[in-house]
Amino acid sequence: MFADFRRWMALEAKEESQRLADGKQKAGILKGLKLHEQWSALAGRVICQFRPKTQGASLPPHRFRSGSPLIVHDVEQNQVRGLVASVRDGSIEVVTQDFLENDDDPFNLIPSDDEVTRRRMEFALKRAASAQNIRLAELRDVLLGESPPRFNATAETGDAPRSLNESQWDAVENALRAEDVAIIHGPPGTGKTVTLAHLIRKLVDRGEKVLACAPSNLAVDNLMLRVMAQGVRAVRLGHPARVSEQLHDATLDYQARSHPDAKLADKLIRDAQAKLRSAGRYTRAKPAPGERTALRDEARQLFDDAQRIQRQTLDQILSNAQVLCVTLTGVDDDLLAGRTFDTVVIDEACQAVEPACWIPLARSGRVILAGDHCQLPPTILSQEAASAGFSDSMQQRLVRKRPAIARLLKRQYRMHTSIMDFSSLEFYDGQLEADDSVATHDLQPLLSDQAYVDPKPWQFFDTAGADFVEEEDETTSSRVNDAEARFVVKKATQLIDAGILPSAISVISPYAAQVRLLRNQLPPGVEADSVDGFQGRENEVVIISLVRSNTSGEIGFLHDTRRMNVALTRARRKLIVVGDSSTIGGNSFYERFLQYAEAVDGYHSVWEEME
Repeated sequence: MFADFRRWMALEAKEESQRLADGKQKAGILKGLKLHEQWSALAGRVICQFRPKTQGASLPPHRFRSGSPLIVHDVEQNQVRGLVASVRDGSIEVVTQDFLENDDDPFNLIPSDDEVTRRRMEFALKRAASAQNIRLAELRDVLLGESPPRFNATAETGDAPRSLNESQWDAVENALRAEDVAIIHGPPGTGKTVTLAHLIRKLVDRGEKVLACAPSNLAVDNLMLRVMAQGVRAVRLGHPARVSEQLHDATLDYQARSHPDAKLADKLIRDAQAKLRSAGRYTRAKPAPGERTALRDEARQLFDDAQRIQRQTLDQILSNAQVLCVTLTGVDDDLLAGRTFDTVVIDEACQAVEPACWIPLARSGRVILAGDHCQLPPTILSQEAASAGFSDSMQQRLVRKRPAIARLLKRQYRMHTSIMDFSSLEFYDGQLEADDSVATHDLQPLLSDQAYVDPKPWQFFDTAGADFVEEEDETTSSRVNDAEARFVVKKATQLIDAGILPSAISVISPYAAQVRLLRNQLPPGVEADSVDGFQGRENEVVIISLVRSNTSGEIGFLHDTRRMNVALTRARRKLIVVGDSSTIGGNSFYERFLQYAEAVDGYHSVWEEME
């Protein structure tokens, strides 16, 4: 299996490089920049500030953003990989692993693929494949199905928190008793991340060190906020540019800068910078032989002393934390050194490619996976790799082989029962139940008397026969349906006229071109986004534009029913779906979808509202 992962990663890297090469022609490269200043940062990093050669000038147009990987290229053809720390109108700061030489010469900044992430995944796979007579080898055998997962039925779990429902507590207990691996299967709105936070609190209470991970920075931040609400001492690892402002004070960088020893390290850095400036300054008198070299050597020694103090500070902070929170690919061996953890928790595990999960597993005694394999899988650029199996997450694979280790969260706190039921039947064996607080909530309390809209929670508007024909976007080859977009805008406007706040309405579509079209037409305050971009979110009203309308029954993205599961479970009080039954109805999933629309009295034709 590890050989398969490496082959799929190579296909993915090839596709990414090709797309990046195509993008460079459009995005350009930042050329001829001056290295204005560089200084020592935490964890052995160096921050280099680049500016245009002309003082006070703005940077030329570019696509670099905080967190973008790039290559720093100098006149001697040296290449250093870096990461954008911040971007301003007249400067860009880049994080590298070492100081740059030739600092009087111009530099070019070139967009790059994320080589660090790829190297970490490749190393993790090699380490797991070759492990012998250590915990990683045992865990590997369990996760690959060669050994059965073990559970301790007599393990102490303590009392159930009042805020957890029965299925949530069952999932927590199952995870606490797991000796190797357990899975929390969290359908939309069931409080998966809240459940995880309570689990982590329980693990900490019994003296465990926990590494909490997720594939994206946003998911890590959401989990950490929940964990901190449980009173747990947590530290957020990772580049500050990629961390939510709410967690600024909890980042390792901030806590290190606030440490009592930080002032001494800062003074050493300032002294080193002064010596570097002196070494680079031209004077009337010719400097003594070796004087500039000596100044630079002294500066480097000061930087080394500062970094030694910083490493000691980091070690204290990391040792004091009960939970460390970081993205899967952000687990840094240099930073964490020999640290191990009793439990690794991976949230949104179904959105991660499996090689990324093996990075933290090398430090783990056990692993808890949480996510929903019935929603969107990891994003894979290479269709060849995806079809071969790279889009299958570790959680999906384990649930398929070892369903007994998973626990389903059954009560959801988001959707009206009518909105919930179709997805419950299609994806969760009808096991979902709506909490009393949401089971019957509809639009009625949010409506005014100014205009009438149907408050029923579930509606499908059929465009069949109305000449709502799709087209291909010439620039992106995405799909767009102008007539359908105008109808969606009409429905959004009707809702606003009836008293619904624009911010309470979201419009989503599987097609990026349709999203762009809708953004230009929707009333101010109504957001439009792709289905993928809206995963994990919700709103009072959600309108879905399916777009596809053709005589051949081609449905493209709509074939992935997991994407539709995401789309159909974002609305709290009202869901409106707009599409062509004659195009989608040939698919068995959408045939059942249309039958459900009729069963809940939610089927309508657009002809009912044609003027």
